[in-house]
Amino acid sequence: MAIEWSTHVNTDFYGQDGDYKDNTEKVEFKSGREIEYLKNSLPKKKHTVNLWLKDTGTAKVDGKTEFQHFLDWYETTAKSGTVPCNLTDIITGSGTKQYKVKVTGWTGLRHKEVSLELTEA
Repeated sequence: MAIEWSTHVNTDFYGQDGDYKDNTEKVEFKSGREIEYLKNSLPKKKHTVNLWLKDTGTAKVDGKTEFQHFLDWYETTAKSGTVPCNLTDIITGSGTKQYKVKVTGWTGLRHKEVSLELTEA
């Protein structure tokens, strides 16, 4: 079951870096021979993006800033990134795809630049 992105938080991602999630597994025998095989037939893509959110000193909606809404959504609805979220496909920009969202940090005071890792679910 996937969740929806918070209605109080923008999805204007920028600074995208992409990669494939490791999709192989290696078996090493006592003889030293190694065999590597695929875990899944289709490798999952992993995207590192940034998100610019309003915080201290900006207008509040329902008593919270955009950054506070994001933290509340991430901690309670997304369960710290363990529940997949429906988002617009990062690569094509159209259609919907499920991603697991992981916060890797943030900086700033009045506006927060939040670093996210989006992995295809």
